[in-house]
Order: sequence, then C-alpha cells, then structure tokens
Amino acid sequence: MAYKFKRKGAHLNFAVEVKGLRKTFVSGWFRKRRVEALKGVNLTVPAGVFWGILGPNGAGKTTFLSILSNLLTPEEGEVRILGRDVRTDSMELRKRINLSSGHANFLWSLTVRENLEYYSMLYGLSKTDRQKKLEELFHLFDLSPFARVRFEELSTGTKQKLSLAKALLNDPELLLLDEPTVGLDPDVARRIRELVQKLHREKGTTILMTTHNMKEAEALCEEVAFIRGGMIKARGRPQDLKRDLRLGDTIVVTFRGTLPSSSLEGLDGIYGLQCSDSSCRILVDDHRERLSQILDRLTGAKVAIHDLRIQESDLEDVFIAFAQ
Repeated sequence: MAYKFKRKGAHLNFAVEVKGLRKTFVSGWFRKRRVEALKGVNLTVPAGVFWGILGPNGAGKTTFLSILSNLLTPEEGEVRILGRDVRTDSMELRKRINLSSGHANFLWSLTVRENLEYYSMLYGLSKTDRQKKLEELFHLFDLSPFARVRFEELSTGTKQKLSLAKALLNDPELLLLDEPTVGLDPDVARRIRELVQKLHREKGTTILMTTHNMKEAEALCEEVAFIRGGMIKARGRPQDLKRDLRLGDTIVVTFRGTLPSSSLEGLDGIYGLQCSDSSCRILVDDHRERLSQILDRLTGAKVAIHDLRIQESDLEDVFIAFAQ
C-alpha cells in the first residue's frame, strides 16, 4: 500500500519527511548542561516500507521517534508525517500513527483488557468496534490467558505484546517501534518479529523501527539509516551500504593445481584478491552475484577446488564502521 501526498502541486510518496531537525535538552539549575540530541537531521522515508534507525546508545534514536510521534517538540526543523505538519495537524495525525516502546509502561493497576479498553476509548472506537478490535488483538498476540491479569504482574514478553497490541488499536498507517524486542527471550523476540513482519506484509503498514540488533534489522528492514551524535551518517539498503563501504563478502577458495594470476582479472564486483600457491581470498561486493562467475573462471583454469568458504559481512560490520 502506498499513500500519495500533495504539497505545493507536487505528488509525494513519503510517510516521513524531516528537514533540519534539531533538539537540545537542558538540565541543571546553576550550571546548566546542554545536550544536543539531534543536530540538523534530514530524512525521508517512503510510504509502505519497513525502515530501520540504527545507532549506539545516546545517538538520538528515541528522541527522533518521540518527535515523529509528537511526544517532543523540536526547536528547529520541519517534520511532516503522512503529508501533514506535526505541529499544525497533530490531532489528525494521532488518529493515523502509533508508537510501541520496548520499555512498555502502562497503568500498573489495570488488567490487560482494561488497559486496551482505556486506550481504545482514547482513540475514539465505538463500543462495537472496540470489542471487535480487542478480540482480534487478543487472538493475534495470544493475550487471552492474561486478559484479567494486572499489568504489574505480567512478564516482560507479555508487557511487550500488550504494547504492540495497543499500537495497533487504531490501525495506524505509520507504526513507530522503539527497540521492540529489547530484553526479550529469543523465542518471544522471534514471535514479535514475525508478527510485525506479517503486519507489514499483509497490510502494507509503513514501519519505522529503532534497534540495536543488527541481525534483526537486516532480516526485517528494506532500508536503514545510521544515526550517531545526533546526525544521520548514512542511509540506504543494507547491501548498498556494505558495497559503498567496501565491506563485501570474502570467498576463500583452496585448490589443487596452478592458478594463473590473470584468471580472475576483469570480473565485476571484486574489491580485493590475495592468492598463494593453493588458496585465494577474494573480497567481493556480494557473493550471491559473483560466486558463479568466479567458479567458472577457476574451472576454466583447470584447478581442482578442494574447499570453499564464504564469510559474509553484515550490518554489524557497517554499524562498527559508522560508529568509529
């Protein structure tokens, strides 16, 4: 699903448009301390994509999502969500977006059902629609056994399921996820990822997610942006970022026979080559695109391949490169 927005006569296809975004926090009384959380962030996120915001602790990720969800107000910059200005159209946008935090915090004395009923009334659902939506979410997140359990008595994983269920009450066009699987057991985290992926796939919901989990980001996100020190350092598809940083895959081949030095020359996508009498280390942009060509050349050189290993770079390598 894609949303078309009009602004100044132009047709746009962005769920998020941010330009020159700045946010500073001030603390202390006598010696005031100023921390620039965001320093002129520019970012556009196409509608209908699953996008990741990655960065170390204190990089500005949560602040960024809080501004997009209208929980914080920036001192500078333009923010448009679903084609509307967050400052002037905040009431309209609250009906169309939602946020789920990995650090779920609800009314501790209310049960799961009571919390969801409370938020569904805030979103203006009628009694009939409210009951229908709650039953749908109870089934989706397997919350029925906990319907009468108070929030303070829930496990971390169930609290996170409740947070995601709340975030879907209004069928948001833009879903903001702040560390959705932080602190969860691997099995619960996997189920959360599957549910979010299913939502994106079946409903076309635009999802913007912050995470520290590089494997999670690479598995879920079509594109990512790296933020560090309050600034976007890079953005793009994971495979493109690895290529641009020359963080491709390494193909290690051991063989019997003599490999002429020119055997692998002229092939596209090779960044580096180290060969000895019986082995080669070949750095390529993407082994899935280059392996067959390399094997054809080696076979043509009449060498007998003894062993072949592939060492794949991933978003962890990109993260380290931008965190330095």
